[in-house]
Amino acid sequence: MVLSTQTRPSATTLGTPPATPVAGAPERPGARWFRRVKGTDIDHAVAFFSEGYDLRSPVVRRTSRHTPWDFSGVGDERMSLRTARAAVDFRGACRTDDEFHVVWLRSGSTSFSHRGEHVDLQPGVPVVLPIGDTWEMHHRDISLNIVQLDRRFVTALTGDPDFAFEPLQRPSTEGVRVWQDVVRRNSSTWLDRGTDLSSVARRDIAESFARAALTAFPRREVWRASVDGTGPEHERLRRALEFVHAHAAEAIGTPEIASAAGLSPRGLQQSLRRHLDQTPGELLRQVRLDGAHAELRRADRDEVSVAEIARAWGFGHLGRFSAAYRVRFGELPSESLRSRG
Repeated sequence: MVLSTQTRPSATTLGTPPATPVAGAPERPGARWFRRVKGTDIDHAVAFFSEGYDLRSPVVRRTSRHTPWDFSGVGDERMSLRTARAAVDFRGACRTDDEFHVVWLRSGSTSFSHRGEHVDLQPGVPVVLPIGDTWEMHHRDISLNIVQLDRRFVTALTGDPDFAFEPLQRPSTEGVRVWQDVVRRNSSTWLDRGTDLSSVARRDIAESFARAALTAFPRREVWRASVDGTGPEHERLRRALEFVHAHAAEAIGTPEIASAAGLSPRGLQQSLRRHLDQTPGELLRQVRLDGAHAELRRADRDEVSVAEIARAWGFGHLGRFSAAYRVRFGELPSESLRSRG
């Protein structure tokens, strides 16, 4: 990723801080930090990026006689805008646990792989990198933009401590527009070392980027991480889970789930037992209970009843529904459904 020398950043470009950045910590607690590192030594580059990005098994090859590289960044405790450029062929693995990284390509070629998902970046189209798991990358003569968002800051905005983005998923056309708009409106102010941003102003900008990311990129569903593997059987099982979560409120059963996954009913039963220790019926009941639970917590008992929500999620016997619900969530459905007065 590269900080552009343009005075006004384009929709997919971050502008360079006009003053010479300094390395290291902020000049005062809570202030923005500025950093610029560059060189031509490959070993220095690998050491620098390994320290900051937890690189694993890096393999670097020259693509020309000269191998210029540089890194620029401006950030604080909530977010940073970064650029990286390297005229090399680089392969390796990486892991991040405490930061969400939104990445988009300016030039060169970049691909990421994670749990069987492979994405070749398209210039100007951002993706969110995996978090809490190792992923592979291949860069060649790249210029990348990166926005880092502190994980605790984003999860606090969502109110969900377990929130994560679905990794490596391209946003919709509208999502790209929303993301580019927040970059266009805020990056030059953030990157300008001559602008003394107050704590409130810095938080407002960080929140603008975080909310744009929440709009542009899909949320990672917890169930997606329940199948660990990349083989054909794992992919079919993920299709089965995706179908169940999308259609649980409908009149579906084992035949429909198996067909959606490309399995026979017996194959579905064996695969679920082998990987999740569940039957198709147990899986469907669990997803329906989760759906009813979410709807009960959103609803108002003055407008809807427990029985109505139970029937909407395929539970015809209210007593059995209440008993299963209490086992799963530790409370009765009526306790989840409260008046909003």
